[in-house]
Amino acid sequence: MDITTTPAWSVALACAQSVVHTDLQKLFALDPTRAERMSVSVPLGNGELFADFSKQNLDDASLGALLQLVEQSRFVERRLNLFEGVAVNNTENQAALHTALRAPAGSGVEVNGNDVIDEIHRVRAQITTFAQGVRSGSITGATGKHFRSVINVGIGGSDLGPVLVWEALSSISAPAVQCHFVSNIDPVGVRSAIAQCDPETTLVVLCSKSFSTAETLSNGRILSKWLGESLGQQHVSKHFCVVSVFPDKATTAGLAADYVFPMWAWVGGRYSVASAVNVVNVIAFGPPEFDELLAGMHAMDEHFLAAPPERNAPVLMGAINVWNRSLLDRETRAMVAYSTGLRSFASYVQQLEMESNGKRVTRDGQYVNIETSPVVWGGVGTNAQHAYMQLLHQGTSVVPVDFIGVAATPTHDLDAHDALVANMFAQSQALAFGHQAEPHRTLPGNRPSTTLLLSSLSARTVGALIALYEHSVFVQGCIFGINSFDQWGVELGKKLASEVRADIDAPTPSQVADSSTSQLVQWYKNHRRAT
Repeated sequence: MDITTTPAWSVALACAQSVVHTDLQKLFALDPTRAERMSVSVPLGNGELFADFSKQNLDDASLGALLQLVEQSRFVERRLNLFEGVAVNNTENQAALHTALRAPAGSGVEVNGNDVIDEIHRVRAQITTFAQGVRSGSITGATGKHFRSVINVGIGGSDLGPVLVWEALSSISAPAVQCHFVSNIDPVGVRSAIAQCDPETTLVVLCSKSFSTAETLSNGRILSKWLGESLGQQHVSKHFCVVSVFPDKATTAGLAADYVFPMWAWVGGRYSVASAVNVVNVIAFGPPEFDELLAGMHAMDEHFLAAPPERNAPVLMGAINVWNRSLLDRETRAMVAYSTGLRSFASYVQQLEMESNGKRVTRDGQYVNIETSPVVWGGVGTNAQHAYMQLLHQGTSVVPVDFIGVAATPTHDLDAHDALVANMFAQSQALAFGHQAEPHRTLPGNRPSTTLLLSSLSARTVGALIALYEHSVFVQGCIFGINSFDQWGVELGKKLASEVRADIDAPTPSQVADSSTSQLVQWYKNHRRAT
């Protein structure tokens, strides 16, 4: 459906044209309860996530119009379809059942008449057994030595999710093994990992949903050769495990079935952090920590399903992001996590949001009439304050910001942690309310932000944070009227890369490429060499 034809869109558009003349200072002055009313707490069992939306450029009328937009986008129906295994990915005729990955046993979710929960828990048990074996030393390399290093090979969702979880959990506890992450096809990356590892004590986790990802297979071949040169090629399989939708391809290649972990076509790569793709962190931190990650995600799933829209954190976040992008024409959004353990969160959300909602065609093949996904970017605080916060405060573009902080520190340095969090609060305050002085010192204020607080940094709170953004992306996709679960835009580049690669190998220039690409290929061929 075209959301711009709904009554709610007309109201929201009028609100957007009105609210630009109302600054945040005035909105807070008019309503002493604004901060409390526009904040949501999500209990997680063992932990809490708190979301403050009060520094966004919207009033009660605007928020009401946004919630009407959500309702008129058929969100309730589509949310039910998402959780029940309906083929919400209509261009590929697939369900998008990442929520089932963290559902408890007996949940009774079906795909094509098959209950997938039993299968999910069977694979989870397989992962648990394997991880416990590696951690205890009952599963070893070819020479009988315990594994001390794990190299995770994957790209996109097979890398960004595991990296995020690794960085978060390794900032609060010691891993059982040292983990390295290889994603890019640039051989410098895999060689850097190799330089830090001993082949006798290294396990490779190769994650490829299709078992045909060019970057992943290229790095896998380099690692296989490295292991084979030291251990003998016949022993390499003892140092490899694989995660794929096509486990038969891995067993055909010589891997034992116990070393091959299935995933499913109905889980998108960018939504796969709750699947076997995360086996590297199950090994590093143990199955109970993985269970905690899943519990946090499931707690947010339950909140998303049960909370009324006006108290529903993912619904509010998604609607506000549409407000900023589609109605106020703000082209980018910054993510600034004031936690070293969340330093890769901006990269994670970048893929999650831009690959999901960076579309210009609706579910029924029509061009959209509104702007869809913003450009998502960011980093970690307080580093951001010495890089790009200048532009956010005084630049000509208004950039909404998501600030993310943590209340408890895993160190004894509470004074430094207090200073860290104070800086985050101060940045959101300065963006919202500004400062009047001579022109070059004036901060105009009225610049929007959302602040998210985790009670602590833990597997459970990280899981909830990830699920919050997953569901926010879904809400936005409903309003945009697009399919958030395909990514056809990446396919042409893959095809052309294969053609260009063949041209690099060809003795004479190809006549297929354009003159610019042909020129670049020829220049590269004239200068390429291996050292």
